[in-house]
Amino acid sequence: MLELILEKPWWVGIVGGILTVMAAQWWIRSGRREAIQIAAGALVLTVLLVAISLRVETEQESLRAMLYETADHLQNNRKSQVAAAIYSTPSAPVVSARDYLNEGLYTFETASIKKIHSIDLSGPKSSRRALVKMNVFVEGTFNGYTVKVPQYVEVTLYRVNHQWLVYDFTHDQPFTGFKIDP
Repeated sequence: MLELILEKPWWVGIVGGILTVMAAQWWIRSGRREAIQIAAGALVLTVLLVAISLRVETEQESLRAMLYETADHLQNNRKSQVAAAIYSTPSAPVVSARDYLNEGLYTFETASIKKIHSIDLSGPKSSRRALVKMNVFVEGTFNGYTVKVPQYVEVTLYRVNHQWLVYDFTHDQPFTGFKIDP
């Protein structure tokens, strides 16, 4: 419930607005003092909850921001910023991709996240782990070949000192993210 309030303030605004209007209509029709007090309380509570949800950044929101920022670093070929987003002892695929980027074998024209399907968080707050499933699109030069590649990607990240870092990734055909598991 708290995630819904903090990550989707428009839901809070809609529900609070409906409750406020309903209480105001009750007051208009009945003239009862309690009705206007409920309407005023619902309005104040709605504004307060929306303001809080806009100021508080959840783990999922910080993770999304980090992913979009890293995609921007990739697109602009900022190697040092991309390297800063990698865990200290990453998996072999991440090491390989990082080395290719550093050696100039990968040059990006476009790197964008098209859809984040899910973000699964696990572990204690001190050592959080996240699995992100998303569709991406990259365009650029890879090993001398110019390519345009839509991909489904699963990225594993660890949170270290309040910073999300990439540990591992896998990729597959772009439609993989739209399959329904039986």
